Amino acid sequence: MVHLEMTGGQQCCSTLTINDLPNELLIYIFSKIDFESLLAVAKVCMRWQQLCLTPCVWDNTRLIVCMKNYVRISENIVPFVAKYLKNVKLQYFKLYSQVRASLISYCPNLTRLEISISQVDSCIFDDLQYWPNLKFLSFRNSLIVQNPENANGNFVYHLPFEKLKNLETLVLSNFALTHGSLYSMLECTSLVSINMEKMKNIPADFLESLLRTKQATLEALYIYGDTLNDDIVRYISNCKALQVLHVMTCKTLFDSSLLHLNRLKNLRSLKLRHGYFSTTALLGYFTNNVFQHLTYLSLSRCPHVTMQVARAIKASAPNLEEMSFYLCPFICAPGFNRGELENMFNIQLLLD
Repeated sequence: MVHLEMTGGQQCCSTLTINDLPNELLIYIFSKIDFESLLAVAKVCMRWQQLCLTPCVWDNTRLIVCMKNYVRISENIVPFVAKYLKNVKLQYFKLYSQVRASLISYCPNLTRLEISISQVDSCIFDDLQYWPNLKFLSFRNSLIVQNPENANGNFVYHLPFEKLKNLETLVLSNFALTHGSLYSMLECTSLVSINMEKMKNIPADFLESLLRTKQATLEALYIYGDTLNDDIVRYISNCKALQVLHVMTCKTLFDSSLLHLNRLKNLRSLKLRHGYFSTTALLGYFTNNVFQHLTYLSLSRCPHVTMQVARAIKASAPNLEEMSFYLCPFICAPGFNRGELENMFNIQLLLD
């Protein structure tokens, strides 16, 4: 930047540097850079170091730990920086025990912990008590090891939900929870987004209890669906704030379930995968409702979806951005016109 000033007929030119910016702007800039860059920035000068310690700088700064950087992270996390860290993600990672002590010692203020496509020790569940301020907890597509207990083909663990009172978003993976752990989830009064899409054999009585306690607040529910029935779907339909409903398998549901779902007027994302709803029921559902907010819809593996149903969807959901008819038989039927379907929607379609 250059500032020009006319003085006595002469032109003066002074060049401004980044250090001439006010603290507020520098803090905003620092809040937008990644973890590694922030550590480097903190070493530039005393002023920048102090600004880097502003708590709001760390609200969205995420430390990603993977197999390539874990040694440096575990040995060189700088305590005066790490205590401000709120967001940690373990990605493609296998050696949780190697970073465990550093995370517990240096990062007491975590509000977001993601474990993605990783293999971690079961001691992670014990360690959750060290981060009582967690708002987001995810075990997406990850494996937990070192626990011999087995039930219905799944490892069984206890998550200390009673110590995670601030939890808002929960994403579980392909393991089971103890009975006590499931019911302690009801104590998480701030929980508004629940992803149990990978978990099978969730007791129906627990689902009923969970949905009754979340009728006014639940915003997103991802569930496998093997224990769903019309009664539970009725409880789901009473969750008026629900915006996302993803059911991985609807094999146990009937046409009457769609009638219950008529009550959900604010859905923006809906997945009804592998459902045997009749063509008549599907037509009625999409013909008699207007899905003004819906941007994503999946009816993958539903055998009774037809082009007529697709036309009804087109008329009832004007703001769709993505839709899936993956492995729906009508796509493989003689005379199916793929071009007609693609031109009808002109959005991202998953067909095969």
